[in-house]
Amino acid sequence: MHSRTVGALAALALALPMASQAADFGYSLVDLTLLPHAEIEVGNGDVDGDGFQLRGSLEVSQTFFALVELQSLDLDAGVDATRWLIGAGGHWPLNNTMDIVARGGIVRLEIDAGRFDDDDTGLFVGGRLRATVAPKIEVEGGIEYSSAEVFESGNDFYLVAEGRYHFNQQFSAGALVNFSGDTQQLGVYGRFNF
Repeated sequence: MHSRTVGALAALALALPMASQAADFGYSLVDLTLLPHAEIEVGNGDVDGDGFQLRGSLEVSQTFFALVELQSLDLDAGVDATRWLIGAGGHWPLNNTMDIVARGGIVRLEIDAGRFDDDDTGLFVGGRLRATVAPKIEVEGGIEYSSAEVFESGNDFYLVAEGRYHFNQQFSAGALVNFSGDTQQLGVYGRFNF
């Protein structure tokens, strides 16, 4: 799966220069993601399940924004996983259709597995490209690193990819995929931009 995703990201990067509409990205938003597929490697095995993610960010200047994320997963064998992110980011235009985005902050991971639980707090940092590739269609992809680790899972680099369709200035819908050596997530979301 890693080679297919890397190939898709490479194809996406080649397609970005073909965009012709001026970008008007907003960084004040809230969205809710349903995650029908989530997988986490815990110890020597992995557990599957589903969950949700709630994200928000607020522009605090023309270049910078604050962000917060909550993710909750209900996995097989009675395993529950929760992730919190709080931090800040910045965005800088590369051209009239593309921004480079940097994010960083604090991450908290918690996993409950029956009578066993583990939690850790660490840092996350990452970079992404965000681009308009056609009228009303936007893509975003990049890499993030998280230093938090629970049950020998985490402390890893993540590839992130998203695509979204803008119905109007306020509402959009999209899909996302995130994966690392220890996790895989597929989701669909609705977003409100303000």
